Amino acid sequence: RELEALTAAARSLADLRIVVGQFGGLSGLSRQLVQALRHRSATVIASDEPDASAQAEAANRFAATVYVGFEAQADTEPIVHYYAVPQFESVGGRELATRVADCCRMSTAFRPGIRGMRLPVLRETRMPAVLFTVGDAQPALDGSLDIVSAVIDALELWASAPISE
Repeated sequence: RELEALTAAARSLADLRIVVGQFGGLSGLSRQLVQALRHRSATVIASDEPDASAQAEAANRFAATVYVGFEAQADTEPIVHYYAVPQFESVGGRELATRVADCCRMSTAFRPGIRGMRLPVLRETRMPAVLFTVGDAQPALDGSLDIVSAVIDALELWASAPISE
């Protein structure tokens, strides 16, 4: 079903319904992303709920096309997570995670990897979702303009071609 929904029609950023979440300490980054997406005509809401299930529920109620979340974890390398378990992975989430990581590597000081995980916010959302663990919060906040630009580039690429050929 996910693959069918993703390939049903070509889309642009303006066609997306996006939820931008953050799990503490990154509200400046998430607010910048929300504003930049709205300037590009995307329909966006922000979620600052500390509970992952509450963020997933908000995204589902909003009927989001995509969820992009941020979290800071000191002493960890940047990584973009998507939903995956041994017998299933979110194809749309993996594609978006790959694009976010690639765009960040090209235009920011961040060099995130990608990893499939069974995190609550990824498991409970009904749409493709990624959670960008940025490592320490301060470097992410200092580089927020570059991160915002990279995430927007990734979303634009993903919206126009959500599945790699």
